[in-house]
Amino acid sequence: MAVPRSPDRWVFILLVVGLVGIGVAVALLVPSKVLGAEEPPRPVAATVVETGACGQGMDTVEWDAGGEKKKAKLDGCGHNKGETVEIVMTGDNPQPDMVQSAASLPVGLPVGRRLTALLLCLAALAGGFYAFLFRYAPLRAPAVLPTPRRAESPS
Repeated sequence: MAVPRSPDRWVFILLVVGLVGIGVAVALLVPSKVLGAEEPPRPVAATVVETGACGQGMDTVEWDAGGEKKKAKLDGCGHNKGETVEIVMTGDNPQPDMVQSAASLPVGLPVGRRLTALLLCLAALAGGFYAFLFRYAPLRAPAVLPTPRRAESPS
């Protein structure tokens, strides 16, 4: 005679799946600074010294870096001479030849990628659990419809 499975086993499996899901969510939604990511570049105020027409050239900007003036090309065009723009340096070069406008950088944490990864992990867990249910689900006897009794005719 087979020993029936207790419902405690299913509670344990659901607990493990839930804890793994919570662990994945915490790991993906922890701020990137805690994980050791580099600081985002800070914007610096720069002044446009040469303007370039769009399609023909780039603007040149000048900014104060620790007491000395630095010049570089701005990855953009159409600013007026003397206009102040916020810039960030592209790359780790202390003497950049190209800078980028601070307005062109994305703002905030990349939550979209993290959310996608979280949903992918949860879908994989759900799929694995579904496969587990198919593999280890107790076999059930097929439903058998009772055969109708024939009414006995009185003789």
